[in-house]
Amino acid sequence: MPRPLHPGRRTAKAARHDRRHALATLSLGLVVGTLTTWLVLDGVVPLAIAWPTVRSAAREVVLYVLLFDAYFYGLHRLLHTRVLYRRVHAAHHRSRAPTVVTALAFHPLEALLVFGFMPVALWVVPIHLVSLAVVSVFLSGSIVLAHCGYEIFPSWWDRVPLLGWYVTPRVHDAHHVHRNCNFSATLAIFDRLFGTLRRGAR
Repeated sequence: MPRPLHPGRRTAKAARHDRRHALATLSLGLVVGTLTTWLVLDGVVPLAIAWPTVRSAAREVVLYVLLFDAYFYGLHRLLHTRVLYRRVHAAHHRSRAPTVVTALAFHPLEALLVFGFMPVALWVVPIHLVSLAVVSVFLSGSIVLAHCGYEIFPSWWDRVPLLGWYVTPRVHDAHHVHRNCNFSATLAIFDRLFGTLRRGAR
């Protein structure tokens, strides 16, 4: 049974803030997505339409997830420097009890930096459309899940070596509580590598 991580801590003011910023983020995402589609159709950004082999698709998906996690980790650490946190990233941290809406509650500059990864990556490292769809679903789904505000994974999850690398809601919740740990987006690889991983919010 999913358990709320912060029952009763969500305020109406924080909810309004998150909704307002999430709508702006969705609007920017629509603009970036439309421009990226236009660049693909115009041949500026390559995107293979043909069906890839299973091995090729798996390689592309793994590569893109690792590339995004590396990019996001570095960007996230940068956004936690004093000036950028106060002027940009604080908009995302207004809520100390995250929800799925918080996952999209970004300052416009941060939203552009996050959305901008995909068109640049497609231009530098071309992949197949199928691989792009899988990557997009995995990344966006994982980020929304991490902000859901509920502990939906069993207590033994982190003790399983492979599963313990996935950023669960409890792991990301610790970032919103302490702000100096758990900067990864979907996999805890770079948090482990740079010593910023912390299990749990307490």
